[in-house]
Order: sequence, then structure tokens, then C-alpha cells
Amino acid sequence: MQKSNNYKKAGSTQGLSRDQTWQALQEEPSWDICVVGGGATGLGIALDAAARGFSVVLAEAEDFASGASSRSSKMLHGGVRYLQQLDFALVKEALHERATVLANAPHVARALSFVIPCETLAHAAFYGSGLKLYDLLAGRHNVGRSHYIPAIDINVQANALKASPHGIQYYDGIFDDARLAQSIALSARQRGAVLMNYCRAEMNGQADDGFDLVSLTRKDNSAQHTLRARCTIFATGAWSGERVAIARGSHIVLRDIGLSSGVLLPKTPDGRVLYMLPWLGHTLIGTTDISVSCPDYSETAPQDDIDWLLRTSSQALKKPLYAAQITASFVGYRPLVRMPGAGKNSSQFSRAHLVERVAERTLRVVGGKWTTYRRMAQDALDVAIEHGILPKGKPCSTDQLNLSANPLLDNAWLTQGQWSDEQIQKIVKSAVQDEAACSAEDILYRRLRTGFTDQSLALKLKPKVEQFLKQFCG
Repeated sequence: MQKSNNYKKAGSTQGLSRDQTWQALQEEPSWDICVVGGGATGLGIALDAAARGFSVVLAEAEDFASGASSRSSKMLHGGVRYLQQLDFALVKEALHERATVLANAPHVARALSFVIPCETLAHAAFYGSGLKLYDLLAGRHNVGRSHYIPAIDINVQANALKASPHGIQYYDGIFDDARLAQSIALSARQRGAVLMNYCRAEMNGQADDGFDLVSLTRKDNSAQHTLRARCTIFATGAWSGERVAIARGSHIVLRDIGLSSGVLLPKTPDGRVLYMLPWLGHTLIGTTDISVSCPDYSETAPQDDIDWLLRTSSQALKKPLYAAQITASFVGYRPLVRMPGAGKNSSQFSRAHLVERVAERTLRVVGGKWTTYRRMAQDALDVAIEHGILPKGKPCSTDQLNLSANPLLDNAWLTQGQWSDEQIQKIVKSAVQDEAACSAEDILYRRLRTGFTDQSLALKLKPKVEQFLKQFCG
């Protein structure tokens, strides 16, 4: 469909300064969609909406992908352990979306083999049969067939592991979550979406003609504007209120310990799952599903979680790991749909997503995971159309939409720690002008990955980054 009558698209909003972006969202009297939340789901909605021809504004109270969307497990997966919950439809959908991300964003996502070490043939048969079902559910979207591997092959794939007589190898995906978020944002801007970070949004009733009134406040200068939206969609993740249960996942990052494949330990002494991944030249070790009451983001993971990760992973490795080897740690908070009658154990909660109509023109998206961000966005817009909130127009096309890249920032990690002042200046300029970065933390953690791989290096680089920031955004 065409843009709404009140929206005169002048072309891409890519490259607009922060002030120009603010001006662009004020120039139009009304918009088709206002998205609240700039994580994976919100950005996905903005892209899908713009690709369908709708006019769309997105407001994010902090930085894009500053929450769970830059602090994920880094795995693109269907959810092997969800098979135990017999949620085959969810696994099949996620495996389809895994293939879509791998095809549409090869600059930040790739297939990866995983090894499950097994002490007995019975264990190998048990996990092998489950993974054959995983392959079957993937169908033509499968990225590799699971199979039994002997001890010698385990050593080749993951020579840091203690010797195990048997193993299963299967395939999933791995990705750079914050860079994928920026690719989605860039693709949305190129199609006319107006994206504003550090901008708080609050509902302010309805206009006489029924349009939602959304009050926006810039956090940098307190400027305010109230826009009219035909449809408002909240995609605020762990901040979605009583409808979500929150699970904390802690992760530690070390120098590469010798893994060319990922390692999955599906059963640890306390029942949690542990995984080890080769990620951006480092080794990432993590787990999920510690129930918490509210998000509490900090630069590092809680000490108890770090101790558990070191102790549990060391039991599977030839050489034990020590705290001094850790170069970074972080936490992410996964929003899970709170179902009636569910217990307190977040590992038993569904990873499905839900689109709710919470007011006449307002929807809320809760649950889901990074792998299915695109399908969550599609479902949100389809629900808005089904309810008559939005007019029916072009069908969803994001499953065939190649996401845009920023080669300078996508590949900067390859020479991390070796950047000249000139290179840092170019990185900062691109982060500010192309990706709306506003602070050194935005750049070092979410435009680059330095803060999530080597926090001491990020601290060392911070003064230089701030020096160049003043050139481009004051």
C-alpha cells in the first residue's frame, strides 16, 4: 500500500542527525504506527511496517538493543530442550526463522556445529534420537544433519574438553546480536522508518478521531512532542509488566580456550543447561533460566553466577578455568509469557510469543526469543490488520529481505585492540552518523562488541572514543 495520506516520504531517513530525526517525526501530523521499544522485536516491527508501506515511528527509552537484545546467548536455534516440553510447533517455527536469519544476514550470522559429549552409548542414543527429530522438524531448512561421533572426532572439534567415549554432533546457528539489531535498524531507515533512541514514549489518550496520542520526550534535552498514531505497538521485553515472567541468563567471556565447535552440556548437577561457544575470537560460556522479579542490568554478571559457570564448565574441561581468565561478563533478561497455572521454574515456561490487544488501537507483544524476532513482528502487524486497526496492504516480505550491512562496524572486531586513532575516528563517525550512537558505551558495547569481549580494553579506549564523539555530536 501507499504511505498514509499525511506522510510525504522524502526518501530514506538513513544518515539523519539526531536533531533531523526529531524534526522528521514532528513534520507529519499523523503516522500509521508508533512502535514503543527498540530491541529486536520493536526494530523488526518497524522494518516490516516500512516494507509494507506504512509510515512508522519507533521510540526507545535507552539505546537500541540496550537490553536483552545485545545480551543474548548468541545462538540462533530452534530450542533442542523445548523438545522435552513437546512444543514441536514452536521448535519448527524457530528452525524456519533460524534459516531465514542465516540467509538474510550472512554478515552477522552463520551455521555452527555443536558437540554433546556422552559418557555412555545409552546417553548418545537418547540425545541422538532427539536430535534426529530436531532435523526432521527443520525439514528443508536444516543446516546440517546430526550424527554420532567417536572420541577422536570430539577431540578435533573441541580439544579443550575432557575425553568422552561418545558424542553427538548437531548444527544450529550463531550470530552477533547487537550488530544484527543495527542491520535491522539500518534496513528500516532505508525504507523510511523514523527511529529515535533515548526517547521516552507514554500514552496520552486518544484524539477526537480515535487516533492514539503518544507523548515523546527526548532524554538528552527534554524536548517534547505528541504524535498521532493509527496503531501503537508496545515491544518492551522484560518491561512489559505483569504479563511476563523474567529469567536471568549470565555469561562469561574468556580468551579462546580451543573450541572450533560449540559445546552443549544438557544436564548439569543442578539441572541447568550450560553451553560454550567460539564467539568473536573468544569463548563464551553461559546458561539461562534463573527466575528473577525484575531486570537489573549491570556491566558484569553476579559473582555467584560467575562462580557457578567457572566451576561447572571446568568439570567438563581438561584444564580448569579461573576468574583471572575472564575478560568480560554480562547478564541478559529473557521475557517469558506468564501462563495461568504455571509454576515458578522459568525453564518450564513457554518460549512462544503472544500478541495482545490492550486497547482500541494498542497492541503489546510479549515473549518469544531473538531467533523468531521477524515472525513476532509479522504476527503483530497481521493482528493489527485483522482487527481493522490498520488497513490491509502489501503482504509481509521480510522473509525474503536481505538486511543491510555496515562493513566497517560489522568487521571491526577482527582488528580489535589494534585500531589506530584514524580508525577509531572513522568507527565513531559511522556509529554516530549511521547508527545513532550517543555515548562511548553505545559505541564500545553495542556498535562494537569490545565491552562484551574485553572490558579492560573498552575502559582503555573510552577516553579516545569520547574525544572523537565531541567532534560528531558534541
